[in-house]
Amino acid sequence: MKSIFTILLSFFAVITYAQIDGTHIHYLADPDGAERNHPIDITHMKLEVSFIPTEGKVIGKVTHEFTTIQKGIDTLFFDGPGINILSAQLDNQDLNFYTNAEGVVVKFKKKMNWDEKHSITFNYNATPKRGIYFIGWNEPENYGTPDITYIRKQIWTQGQGTDNRYWIPMYDCLNDKFITETMVTIDTKYKVLSNGKRLNVEQNTNGTTTWHYTMEKPHAGYLLMLGIGNYSIKESRTKRGTLVQFWYYPEFKDRVELTSLHTERMIEILEETTGTPYAWGGTYAQIMVQNFLYGAMENTGATVFGDFFTVDARAFKDRNYMGVNCHELTHQWFGDLVTARGGSDHWLQESFATFFPKLFFKELDGYDAYQWALRGEYNAALAQGEIDNYPVRHTKAGSSRHYPKGSAVLSMLYYQLGEENFTRFIQHYLAENGYKNVETWDFQKALKDKLGMNYDWFFDEWIYRGGEPHYKVSVRSEKNATYFNVQQTQKTDGHIRYFKMPMVFALYFKNGNVFRDTVMVEDSASQIIRIPNKNSEDIAFALFDEESRVMKKMDFKKGKDELMAQAANAKYMIDRYDAVVGLSTTPFAEKVEFLKVRYATEKHFAIRAEIAKQLANQKSLNKWYSNIVKDRAEVKNAFISADTTIKDQQAIFALLLQDSSYTVVENTLDKLMKSKDIDKKDKQKYLASVSNVYGISNIVRIKYLEYAYTYNPAVDSKNELTKLCSPNYEFRSRANAANALNRLHVCDEAIVKNLIGAALTYNGRLAGPCGDVLKDFKKDASFNAIIQKYIATLNAEEQDRLKKAGIKD
Repeated sequence: MKSIFTILLSFFAVITYAQIDGTHIHYLADPDGAERNHPIDITHMKLEVSFIPTEGKVIGKVTHEFTTIQKGIDTLFFDGPGINILSAQLDNQDLNFYTNAEGVVVKFKKKMNWDEKHSITFNYNATPKRGIYFIGWNEPENYGTPDITYIRKQIWTQGQGTDNRYWIPMYDCLNDKFITETMVTIDTKYKVLSNGKRLNVEQNTNGTTTWHYTMEKPHAGYLLMLGIGNYSIKESRTKRGTLVQFWYYPEFKDRVELTSLHTERMIEILEETTGTPYAWGGTYAQIMVQNFLYGAMENTGATVFGDFFTVDARAFKDRNYMGVNCHELTHQWFGDLVTARGGSDHWLQESFATFFPKLFFKELDGYDAYQWALRGEYNAALAQGEIDNYPVRHTKAGSSRHYPKGSAVLSMLYYQLGEENFTRFIQHYLAENGYKNVETWDFQKALKDKLGMNYDWFFDEWIYRGGEPHYKVSVRSEKNATYFNVQQTQKTDGHIRYFKMPMVFALYFKNGNVFRDTVMVEDSASQIIRIPNKNSEDIAFALFDEESRVMKKMDFKKGKDELMAQAANAKYMIDRYDAVVGLSTTPFAEKVEFLKVRYATEKHFAIRAEIAKQLANQKSLNKWYSNIVKDRAEVKNAFISADTTIKDQQAIFALLLQDSSYTVVENTLDKLMKSKDIDKKDKQKYLASVSNVYGISNIVRIKYLEYAYTYNPAVDSKNELTKLCSPNYEFRSRANAANALNRLHVCDEAIVKNLIGAALTYNGRLAGPCGDVLKDFKKDASFNAIIQKYIATLNAEEQDRLKKAGIKD
């Protein structure tokens, strides 16, 4: 049997690609991919800030030390939209300046020459709407119960994409790196986290404290961060001695261990797999914040993450921080240590940060977990491919390509190179480019330089071109061989073409033997591939791309017997899963006993979940369904989501309603209350059984209130849902409550006030859903009258934003 390495060497011997300089390859025009010019190299940025939190105001002083890299400079521009510049100085001498809508321009009395060293200082103030966020300063603190996430007083920043410019006049672009130093003065009762080493914490005479941090190595300006609030700090160390800090709410002490679970091992795995030690001064900190815009942000040495990931033992089953934790941690190497020059190469950061968590979960949960994560990436990328066909290296590639597709591409490369080769060249890539900016070509070149392997063909079809292969496969057997007819059916043009990839062909014989061969599937519309069967053994089933190592769509029709043989005997979980999915159209009576055996045998939940879905809604299996009640939440939710009338499974659903998983309880309640087979009295009983359950972001409580509005009028559902979509609650609860009010078609002045406040917020994950609810309410003339009346009380800027959003008439 040929090895994958032998196949690739043979391929390299005949390939006739022209040399590719990956720096500039684009088969689709990418006008937004051009790198920004900068005539100076900033080496150090010192930031000194204080705040008036109730006004959302920043009072600051920033000093930029720089070296000129162009000749004849007489003006410089610094990003700073909306910032009020009070003064500017060049080397401590007053400097002429003027501002425009995008920032500040300074004018020099004398033109500068190459390699001159200077400093520019700005004194300023700002009331930014982006980049820095003041949470809870004008709201009552500690509102709610222990079951409800309530508002806290915090200040935190989010610099990516280029939003630090809204509160710091600076060069805010990826393609310059510099050392940052921060001095933050705040009320003494709050703690401050920033990047780098904490140099000093000094109490002032006016009840404030100044926190002083500095970086020791350069990083991109968008990675500068602040996190300010009331925190306790958990500390631990990795085997190499890296200090791991976890900043948490003091009242959440019982949640710290679960939320920070395995962080130390994640660092160790990254160091082992990249061959590169953690690079940021020996301390890695994480801080939870409220109403965060995203899941988390990989600021250098100090990750910010949404406090909705801080869960107790019960909620941990539904949502936890581990995957996001590993993703952001990976960015400390890929994104922070090496940083893309611009948007076209953003995949070099996000793809790696999506790839390495798969390796972590492979160690934690086994190879099946790795395969299942990879399949999810395939599905996401292929779904996006139905919408457009931008390549991975493109500013318009989108999240589905920068994250899952790019990660899947790295998995394919990892497989082809092998673990040792992959680690060796990644270590070289990081060593050559550490603390620098990179492009795809730097990554591609590192592979050539360290391993002597030319993978231009691979980068060309998977990174620089769009699309994915669509295979139609059929098999015919003769006496001593099996022939695979492999057709590529994707549409091709100058941008998308046929793919060339090594594939594993496997023949599983009825006597238990298996024969595998790795063959290069060529970049052609059709190819016949011969796999020998020297002993003319009877074939139970055949696999094209065993282990599903290549991202693709595939049409490979098989009969029931073949699918059952594959589901029972394929070596890899993902191939057995595909066979079980293939049985979905097989009549129930022909598969029920087989699937029950597979359910009892299979270790990975994905296969059991698919079986639970296929075997749902069968009265004859009511006793067997007790297995599902004892299974994982993913399996239970698959069963609940199946097309079922519930009529004969009401007792099973009653058990699921008491489940330890909040999502299972939410989905079960929704299914029971929507069922036409359950009478009102039973629905009221089911509602009562969850009346004291809240859940993550109040998901169960909101579902309860939604149905209590109809089935239990004694509960003041409208009033409580109105409160839940108010500023006193975090954004997920607010959005959930708004959608419930929309489904109930309930609206009044208080609801409109809360929804419009949400629609005007900085957080798109709140503003979007609440804006959509308002647009639905506008279709009702009486509701729209309330909406327009309230909008009339707002200022001109807010009214204009609502007009653009389609909410104001």
